[in-house]
Amino acid sequence: MTVTREMGTKLPDTTMSSPVYVDVRKAPISLHGFCEPFRRVPDEIARATSEGVAQLSQNSTGGRIRFCTDSDYIVVHAELSEVSLTGNSSPVACSSFDIYLKEDGKQSFRGVYFPSQGKGKSYVESRLKFYNRERKDVTLYCPLNASLKEVYVGLREGSELLPASPYAYEKPIVFYGSSIVHGGGLRPSSPYPSIVSRRLDSEYINLGFGGNAKAEKVIMEYMAGLDMSVFVYDYDHNAPTLEHLRETHYEGYRIIREKNPDLPIVMASRPDYWTRNYTLEYYTVEDNEKRRRLIEENYLRAKAEGDSNVYFVDGSKIYPEEIRNECSSDGCHPSDLGYYFMANAFEAVLRPILEKEKTFGTSC
Repeated sequence: MTVTREMGTKLPDTTMSSPVYVDVRKAPISLHGFCEPFRRVPDEIARATSEGVAQLSQNSTGGRIRFCTDSDYIVVHAELSEVSLTGNSSPVACSSFDIYLKEDGKQSFRGVYFPSQGKGKSYVESRLKFYNRERKDVTLYCPLNASLKEVYVGLREGSELLPASPYAYEKPIVFYGSSIVHGGGLRPSSPYPSIVSRRLDSEYINLGFGGNAKAEKVIMEYMAGLDMSVFVYDYDHNAPTLEHLRETHYEGYRIIREKNPDLPIVMASRPDYWTRNYTLEYYTVEDNEKRRRLIEENYLRAKAEGDSNVYFVDGSKIYPEEIRNECSSDGCHPSDLGYYFMANAFEAVLRPILEKEKTFGTSC
């Protein structure tokens, strides 16, 4: 379709009047990683799980906005609320948007939409300009630690606006886990689920809840009902004790498997096995080994019980020994370098799964 002034929304507070502002909730623009605009989990499920999940399920981490256009500039105007600056995320990651363009079949990073309105303003608004009017598939990555109220993209009047090309794997990978899944790093597109999705050209849903992923029955049963290609089970850090992990980990796996007999399930242990949280200092390598062993034993138990579609990512082997300390921002949460190595480890497991399922047509 052609972008017209009539199809746009007149915004009450904006720094640029020339673009046509299009509500991202309207076709042909599509939202990804949300169960509804702009939540990751339905409110009733989140509230029944815990107060923490009720709050964090409103964070837009993993959310994406996709479309195709030939506009020579793209503006993002977003009304944000409850921006939370965390110790393991930069202010940019918490409240900005990343833009990627699909080039030669791969997504390429092209810039960051920084908050630019200063103190007292509740919105993000900035513009990136391109050097041609060629069609381009656009993916905007939403902030990690902010809730979205309204989001508009501003395009040149008279330009084209079309649906983005579909993902190669349209059924999503679901990632469940701690703040390591929820995400940190320098930019909104830094967490390993985002990196893996770009490499595989796969839809995905980020259900990381920093400090609050404890495999409660309510949230496990909700996730078991999702239509997904793979389930990644990575909540080790949020189990408050080894005993809690023991009581919930295999039971959570069982809930997912019961409703999804053919679903690939990837179990993972914490990646900061050898490093130490410099702030909290509450665990040791010995503690990490007990947890790693429990998760591996659950993986082996599932295999022994006849499950041929369960996999294990050993967190103790993710970071290269010579640069382990560079892979974390605080001894616990991954830096961008750490997320790179996490993505390598998970891609090595997920790529063969997706390629196999696509070949045989069972899940994707």
